[in-house]
Amino acid sequence: MELFREMSQRGLLGNTITYNTFIHGLFQAGDCEKAQMVFKQIYNDGVPPNIMTYNILLDGLCKNGKLEKALVAGKVEDGWDLFCTLSLKEVEPDVITYNTMISGFCRKGLKEEAGVLFNKMKEGGPLPNSRTYNTLIRAHLRDGDKAVSAEVIREMRSCGFVGDASTFGLITDMLFDGRLDKSFLEMLS
Repeated sequence: MELFREMSQRGLLGNTITYNTFIHGLFQAGDCEKAQMVFKQIYNDGVPPNIMTYNILLDGLCKNGKLEKALVAGKVEDGWDLFCTLSLKEVEPDVITYNTMISGFCRKGLKEEAGVLFNKMKEGGPLPNSRTYNTLIRAHLRDGDKAVSAEVIREMRSCGFVGDASTFGLITDMLFDGRLDKSFLEMLS
């Protein structure tokens, strides 16, 4: 933070990439407060945030258990509200933005909200990718919802995507302890 302050005092303003890197590093260090302060500073310095800035912000908040709150331009909003207002900020959510929100919802056990977002992607947002499908499969499997998991696996396969290592690992563990039958592993292969 000191280096960043020193840069400002010397009249060296960072660009969007500088801010993104700094915010990302603060989130990685678990310092959500400072990351949000730097995000707020972007506006004060007149640097335009881009979709990567918002992706870093949403991802950092989700991974640090703060999906509900985001400090944006001096006011606290819900992470969902931030996501919904991106287009008003002239920033369109991309597949990373959607995946971040879906993953955050799944981590909090909000599979219904994750499903709404998934459907929104399929209807007019960026197309879901392998990460989107795998996140939903794992969330439903962890909660014992085999039918929905199987449906998502079938859809994923029909779109040409495959399970990732984490999904295979979860299915293997569940096969081993008897919570799943072999058909799930066959669906993924």
